[in-house]
Amino acid sequence: MNSSYQNKDIDYGELLEAFTLSKNPTSILEIGILDGYSLQHFIKSTNPQTTNIAAYDIFDQFNGNHANEAELKERFKNHPNVSIKYGDFYELHKALDNQIDVIHIDIANNGDTYEYAIQHYLPKLSATGIMLLEGGSKERDEIEWMRKYNKPKIQSILQKYASDYTIRTFGTHPSLTLISLPR
Repeated sequence: MNSSYQNKDIDYGELLEAFTLSKNPTSILEIGILDGYSLQHFIKSTNPQTTNIAAYDIFDQFNGNHANEAELKERFKNHPNVSIKYGDFYELHKALDNQIDVIHIDIANNGDTYEYAIQHYLPKLSATGIMLLEGGSKERDEIEWMRKYNKPKIQSILQKYASDYTIRTFGTHPSLTLISLPR
C-alpha cells in the first residue's frame, strides 16, 4: 500500500491509532486518501457502530500520485460506517458541521495547506477534537518537491500559530502534526 507514512522514522499507523483511540471519536474526516493507509488505521482503532468516517479525495484530478476511487470503494465496501467521496479540500469545509472529532489532512501539504486548514477546518472540530496533518517537521519542509516548486514552509505557519493553539509535531519525515483548540 502506497503511503507517505510507511516505513519511516516512526510507526505512523500506530500513532494515528493512538490518537484515535484516545479520542473515541464519533466522527472522522479524512481528506486525501491515496491507497487508504490512514483510513485503514482509523477503521482499526474505532467502533464501526459508533464512528462515522467520511473520506474525501479529488482522485485522478490530482496532478501526481493519486487515489483510485473505484479500487478504494471496493477495498472498503465492507465497512458501512465509511464513505468515500469526491471532495475538494478548498471547498469541502463549507458543507461541514462544527462537531468533527478527528480531521486528518494529507494532500501534498505545504505552508499554504496548513494555513488554510487552520483557518477553515480547525473551527469544524468538536470542543475536544484534534486535527492531524501530514508534515510539519523541519526535515519535511526540505524535501525535493517542496524546494523544486518553491512551496511555502510548514514550519513558519506552525510558529505563527504556536501561541494560539496546541501544536505538536511527531517524527522527522514525513512527520505528523497535531493541532487542537486551546483548553
